[in-house]
Amino acid sequence: MNRRHFLVLGFCIFPYTAEVFAVDYRKRKPLAWKASSINDAALALYGREKFATIQKSTDIELIVPKGIVRDPENIPITIRSSIKAKSLAVFQDANPKSLVAVFHLSEESIIEYELNMRMEFKGTVFAVLEGLDGKLYYTREYIEVLLLSCMGSGE
Repeated sequence: MNRRHFLVLGFCIFPYTAEVFAVDYRKRKPLAWKASSINDAALALYGREKFATIQKSTDIELIVPKGIVRDPENIPITIRSSIKAKSLAVFQDANPKSLVAVFHLSEESIIEYELNMRMEFKGTVFAVLEGLDGKLYYTREYIEVLLLSCMGSGE
């Protein structure tokens, strides 16, 4: 049986068994997406009480390019963790808006995300997990970006 037919058949037979864990954080927390500092964005996303529980964790692995990044338009980021979490948020301090992405997670989620981001300047990337215990955990990595202020046009 073709894979596509199998998936369609599965959804036709069991249309109400699949759960979708989609949360529109842009509508729920619009101030978080407009904030220009990491602290303001995290406070708007999590609230003051939960933000007070934030602690650094070695159980979160944030992999960024080492050395100077030559393509600031396409910076690969990998995030892995063994912490059981409700959500994962990615912040950075190089662009005008700090919040990059928010992922809503379930208890069974495997936290291994790869994404590409753009950074206008050198800066720090933060990954924040909201654990099932209600506490926030973070790690951070610095990214050095090659700035070309004058590109030769060859004329």
